[in-house]
Amino acid sequence: MEIKILANNSVYLKGKKESVLINPNKEMREDSKYPSRIFLFTAEKYDGMGFNGDNILIRAPGEYEVGGVEINGYSLGDDNTLYVLNIDGIKIVFLGELEESLSDKRIEKIDSADVLLAPVLIKDSSSAKLVLDWAKKWGVNYLIPMGYDDKDKTNLDTFLDKADQEGLEAIESLKVDKDDLPDGLELKVLKKV
Repeated sequence: MEIKILANNSVYLKGKKESVLINPNKEMREDSKYPSRIFLFTAEKYDGMGFNGDNILIRAPGEYEVGGVEINGYSLGDDNTLYVLNIDGIKIVFLGELEESLSDKRIEKIDSADVLLAPVLIKDSSSAKLVLDWAKKWGVNYLIPMGYDDKDKTNLDTFLDKADQEGLEAIESLKVDKDDLPDGLELKVLKKV
């Protein structure tokens, strides 16, 4: 399975049989470089229009299964959904745009993850301490920070500094194999492609 971060903090998850686009704009949905029939949206503000009958559009909490991809959406209140996906045996948590810390009940419900895609800010504060705590509780192997401006990487730099990962080089994509996960937590910064 491969993970890419696209413009506007959209995510492309490419599995062996199915791929998922999270929060794509219209151009991304139509781009042949990112073929997908599964589209997830974390909030109503994302444009969910312009889909055809072959597309699977998920915009709300619930349990879904599409072509072997398991998707659980959890409401975070105020039109925001957190998604837990299982693709090719890899469990991915996509936190979306958090306005506040997760409740203890939600943290326990998630219970584990191989990959965590997390915002560098919660409201206007660095999320590093909270996100690192969650990553440890869930036994995360790869932590990927998101939600920062490409031109002003101050928030990303602050996140990396608090995680003791200053100067981490960005990579194009992350390939994740269930049989080759790291033993501990690895933080990876992905370039927006």
